[in-house]
Amino acid sequence: MMRTLALIGTIVMFISCDSSIVFEEYKSFENQKWNTDSAAFFNYSIMDTTSINTVKIKLRHTIDYEFQNLFLFIEADVVDTVELMLANKEGMWLGSGIGDVREFEFEYQNAKLFGKKGNYYFKIEQAMRYGMAEKIQVLNNVISVGLSIEKQNE
Repeated sequence: MMRTLALIGTIVMFISCDSSIVFEEYKSFENQKWNTDSAAFFNYSIMDTTSINTVKIKLRHTIDYEFQNLFLFIEADVVDTVELMLANKEGMWLGSGIGDVREFEFEYQNAKLFGKKGNYYFKIEQAMRYGMAEKIQVLNNVISVGLSIEKQNE
């Protein structure tokens, strides 16, 4: 009886945790190479205009990724450029992971309220450069980039 209750409690806990996720999707890169011309597009539908949401960018990369940061061009409501710090100054990877894969989560928009019901899109491009000069055409050791929209607890 006690095991059954524990199992039911665990299932309810997992279901309730997932209910806050409005949208979550990853775009994988072939051979772990993110080309500058390979934008990740996310299309999602919003039906709830009263809930406050958190929009997160998620990134999976290997420990062989050669930089400690990643610049992104983001297009949604407006065009934006963001920098993700993936490692600290000592070179230790931030985020979580096991083995040679790391997953990093960046809170892009906190307290996001969608003004109207309907379909929305989100576009993410890698924007890495060698200093102020040329673009890095192929960014190696990036597994995937993702978008997550989660309802905040009210």
